[in-house]
Amino acid sequence: MRNSDWKNMTIGFFGNGVRHRIIKRTISPYRKYKKLLAESQWWSEQHLLDYQLEHLKATIKSAYKNVPYYRGKMQVYGIKPDDIKSIDFIVKLPILEKEDVRKNYRDMLAVNAFPPMLYKCQTSGSTGKPLTLYRDLDNVGFEHAMLMRQWQWAKLGPNDRYATLKGEMIPQIRTRNNIFWNFSPIENKLYMSSYHLSERNIDRYVTALRKYHIKAVEGYPSSLYVLAKLMLNKNIKVQMKSALTTSETLVAKQKAVIEQAFQCRVYDYYGMAERVAAIHTCEHGRHHLVPEYSLVEFKSSDSLSNGIYEVVGTTFTNMAMPLIRYRVGDVIKPSNEQCPCGRNYPVIEKIVGRADDYIITPSGKLVGRLDHVFKGANNLIEAQIFQPDTKNVILRIVPDQFFKQSDADSILSKLQKRLGEPMHLEIEQLTFIPRTENGKLKSVISNVPGILN
Repeated sequence: MRNSDWKNMTIGFFGNGVRHRIIKRTISPYRKYKKLLAESQWWSEQHLLDYQLEHLKATIKSAYKNVPYYRGKMQVYGIKPDDIKSIDFIVKLPILEKEDVRKNYRDMLAVNAFPPMLYKCQTSGSTGKPLTLYRDLDNVGFEHAMLMRQWQWAKLGPNDRYATLKGEMIPQIRTRNNIFWNFSPIENKLYMSSYHLSERNIDRYVTALRKYHIKAVEGYPSSLYVLAKLMLNKNIKVQMKSALTTSETLVAKQKAVIEQAFQCRVYDYYGMAERVAAIHTCEHGRHHLVPEYSLVEFKSSDSLSNGIYEVVGTTFTNMAMPLIRYRVGDVIKPSNEQCPCGRNYPVIEKIVGRADDYIITPSGKLVGRLDHVFKGANNLIEAQIFQPDTKNVILRIVPDQFFKQSDADSILSKLQKRLGEPMHLEIEQLTFIPRTENGKLKSVISNVPGILN
């Protein structure tokens, strides 16, 4: 790479950090929501219920007026926004499935939305199904304010430096020189590669954490666990204020190892690209549903064990593309416990699902959270990555009628890039991919025993 290319890439990385910082903290209504959330966390249960009813009415009214899909649905079901008298009203509307969003994509965008001010995001979810969504600035501001409150619960300040391992790709010019990170000074964030964690590289990761005076680590449980486990294997510990995990189920073994390596408490928080539910961890280590963010229903199912429910959520903040009674695809176990933190937020005993295995490369490198390879994929119904041994990886897919070889090549190329080592990759086309006992489709399954076992 020429020096000019390197300079342009560095400027682009810095500029992207500036853009995100300005949008999240200046242009969006972040400050308004920061003040609200500081107060609302101590509201009474009735006050929170009143808030939810008020915002449910606003969401339904806006959807009826501006979103063709919902106006049509409500007319079919004989529903008018003024009919809402209680939160229970929500059950009169049908469940919204991912496939409904895909098929009615254009009709789900609000006619009064201003495209240049929308955030585009994609998710493959735990099923490997690609989904494109749009968020407005109101949602961006609320989300950031909510995340900053989670930071406060985790004893962190808004400007504390932190490292993140969440599937970001680091430029090859850096990784070829054994630099597996990029530091964004405007964000106080050290972006670290999740794809180069190995016994050989662990000392370099630790050196970076110390060099940049990192106060907290954030990332997928699978990635932070690998980092922590490799550190402990070499008797290395690095003191942090907090560790934050998200996007996967945090299991007890992972939590214990991460806390031991970083000498701090783990704060796990849950969300999704669809932005219809949020669960955060308070100072006492309890998971709490965030009631100001959305209306969440716990739906029972014959395929689920007693006490475990599906998550169905309705947004309160994203009027550009509101999702109402959206079936997330994740399952949780609520609790009747009263948390000693004093907040009147529902306690969640366990977030079930999202626990993925790792792919283990021939050199012993562990790569987790590979759902990124499906983002932007076309003509794909669902997918799963299966590793029978150290040399082979099979991509199990359920294609639709428009699936082409170019779609397969694109996915395999992304997968090879993230694995970073020569492995035999192949695609197996199926009509159905088996689920787990909890009704979840695991994104990654590996039959290879590794150093983390």
